[in-house]
Amino acid sequence: MKRIMVFALIVVTSMMLAGCKEKEEPKEKEATEDVQKETTDSTDAGTVNDVAGNMESVDTGVDGESVLCTDDKSISITIFRPEGFEDSEFSSEHQVAFQRMGADGASSTQLNYRLIDTDENAAMTEAQQEVEYLLSANSDGSGVVGEVQSQPVGDRQWSYFSYSMEGLEGYRVWTSLANGCVLSCTAENMGSGLEPLNVDNLIQILGASIQE
Repeated sequence: MKRIMVFALIVVTSMMLAGCKEKEEPKEKEATEDVQKETTDSTDAGTVNDVAGNMESVDTGVDGESVLCTDDKSISITIFRPEGFEDSEFSSEHQVAFQRMGADGASSTQLNYRLIDTDENAAMTEAQQEVEYLLSANSDGSGVVGEVQSQPVGDRQWSYFSYSMEGLEGYRVWTSLANGCVLSCTAENMGSGLEPLNVDNLIQILGASIQE
């Protein structure tokens, strides 16, 4: 059974708490110190909780919204979480990911958004190279890549191509934005028993996700 390699950037921040030294005092002072200790512990716990709450606000922002930046962080847009999807642990400020688990609890549909400070030709070339590498690294030669196609929807022109191999069905979809960047999305079904990807539905999902 072959495994599908998923490349993602995960930033982990760890916090360590320092212990406090205990001091021995005469028995007659123990009652007073117990009261002081309870007060101090309550204050410390409140401070830690406040810090944690503030960190959560900074990291997650408004529920259902994520900020997506270019590699140099010079340009950013807001991405709304698509209905029926959950946030993915593979998200970062440079790629926003969502997932929808299958009925078996192992298979999933993955959406991975990137904001690229380049033109559509460069975005297309990069997507094709990434897919070629993926198929060559994980397939026995039975992988299939479709032709690049375009589809206008409203005031946007979307481009895309499909690809597939054992255990994976995917689309690369991209479009130019008014800020001069290209929004690129990788949409993949990983596993079996999932509803087949439909490019028309994907484009609707992606279009509704963008706030420039």
